[in-house]
Amino acid sequence: MKKEYVEICDFFFREAEYGNWQQLTIKDISKKLKKSEKDIKKVIPNKNYFLSFYNKEIDLDVMKSISDEELKISTNDEVIQEFFMQKLEIMDKYKFGIINILNASIKDPKFLLINLKSNKKSIEKYIKKIRKKNINIYSIILTKLLLTIWFFALNKWLYEEIDVNAGLAIINKGVMRIKNNTTLFQKI
Repeated sequence: MKKEYVEICDFFFREAEYGNWQQLTIKDISKKLKKSEKDIKKVIPNKNYFLSFYNKEIDLDVMKSISDEELKISTNDEVIQEFFMQKLEIMDKYKFGIINILNASIKDPKFLLINLKSNKKSIEKYIKKIRKKNINIYSIILTKLLLTIWFFALNKWLYEEIDVNAGLAIINKGVMRIKNNTTLFQKI
């Protein structure tokens, strides 16, 4: 993640951890970080877009974490599992901030739609990285199934367990069910 973005994320998540998410504004952030509001709004139009922005940034790190060599020698399901596991490990740094943001914003339909689309795009990027064929119905179905697994794993990781292993177990089990019960991974 770019240095300037790390600074923005640190501030957003720190404020969320302190319980200040609802009253936080882009103006507050620009004052605290001594950046123009306009510059911050270029990457985060309003705070509803913050997790979407963060998602895009960590996706870049996740994509870099798996080499082309690993992509060649690993099966599609193994690569998808690795993407998800890497993502949870990166997110672990800000876990309590993420929990507070989600708890404070869960009833906001605009926030939910923005972040649903962001997570869907994230999974589409992962599938695109492993896909050997053009987009087909199989990749669309697989995206929806993986999105469901991701949300179950994320929920477990956020709310039910202290460590990352609970989310990782759901990812592993979900991906293995898709692999064992369908041919979707082979058809993409």
